[in-house]
Amino acid sequence: MEESLKKITSEEALQKLSELGKQFREAMAEVEKESETYWNGLSKEDQLKAFCAVSRRIYQAEIVDQGTYRWALYDVFGFGPEAYAPAQMAGYLEIHNCIMGPDHDERLLKAFCVKYGIEDADQKIRDMFL
Repeated sequence: MEESLKKITSEEALQKLSELGKQFREAMAEVEKESETYWNGLSKEDQLKAFCAVSRRIYQAEIVDQGTYRWALYDVFGFGPEAYAPAQMAGYLEIHNCIMGPDHDERLLKAFCVKYGIEDADQKIRDMFL
């Protein structure tokens, strides 16, 4: 172990983690405040335009593409990794999970197996996870 790395107790680690969590929550609260201020500064006409533009993208990502959360953010909306946490804190990950349902990942894996001619996809999936 490098000498520059300081050993800390579990209590110190928990304290640092708590501090980081507080900083994260404060940063996300500021992002929310800024976005609400922005929204409230738009005219009703511009709010409707923004709502419809976002709704079309959500429809494309969730209903048409049936993509992942990252697919929606990165490929449909065109954001980078910096959007992951703010979108999650705004509730989009929960919306995505509600639309996709609990078996979404399994359905995607099965579709992949069918597309690429992998036989007995159900057994292969069980083998992977059991």
